[in-house]
Amino acid sequence: MKALGKGSIAAWVQIALMVAWVCLWIAAAALVLAAVGYGVLLALIANGSVDPSVLTGGDGQIRLGDEGGGSFQVSYDEPGGATWPVVVPGLLIGAVAVAGALIIVWRLRKLFDSFTSGEPFRRENARHLRVIWITMLVIELSRYALLGLTAALLVNFEPDIDADFRISLDISTWGSILILIVLAEVFREGARLKEEQELTI
Repeated sequence: MKALGKGSIAAWVQIALMVAWVCLWIAAAALVLAAVGYGVLLALIANGSVDPSVLTGGDGQIRLGDEGGGSFQVSYDEPGGATWPVVVPGLLIGAVAVAGALIIVWRLRKLFDSFTSGEPFRRENARHLRVIWITMLVIELSRYALLGLTAALLVNFEPDIDADFRISLDISTWGSILILIVLAEVFREGARLKEEQELTI
């Protein structure tokens, strides 16, 4: 099977990227729903409909309506671990990951559009690769910052939670970033040479 053009490996990758694009939007919607749901839960706790122990653990009750006969009540015995110093950084980490993945997949789709059409050395392909490596760099640096923020919040607000926050250096991610930097320059130079050749002809 050929690598570029119609019916090529690039065309199959393009289909896979479309599936990934849809899945990422579903993940983004789920993340927004989770954030809204957590906000509603905090509001219900603030007005007394839900016991605060649902976040910290223990026995409690979710109540809707009056305490009399018309109320809807659910009892629970939850382990907790859903306090805001845990959930908010988790939502932020998820938002950075999903938003970054959407940008990367969008640029890859544009890149593979030109691969499928059989024109890999376009000037915009170098820009797509540049945006991809910059996005990967931002995601990786954000990961370190958000892990540090989570650790600081837990130390200050949840000292009882025993969590291990060792920040590890992901060699494969940093290696991929370096490779993409080089590829972006290769594509930029290839596009320049192609343009010069077309002008010469």
